[in-house]
Amino acid sequence: MNSLDLAKRDMTLGYGGRTFVLRAYREDGTWQVVIVERRTPISHWLGPTADSATCLAAAAGFIAATVDAACGPLDVTP
Repeated sequence: MNSLDLAKRDMTLGYGGRTFVLRAYREDGTWQVVIVERRTPISHWLGPTADSATCLAAAAGFIAATVDAACGPLDVTP
């Protein structure tokens, strides 16, 4: 039986006019991520990482790539 590990990090990300909630949590010594939009979990292929910052950065990159693929790249120049 695994020991109980309650480490988690939450982040809200707005991209392409949409809002996503990211939750990184530690399980068996590695960090996993859950991505949610409008109470719906989004399937992804992201693997475990060694730390929460890397985990959240990978999830943010995944969201940007997915939204850009569906809607075209966003113009972020001022």
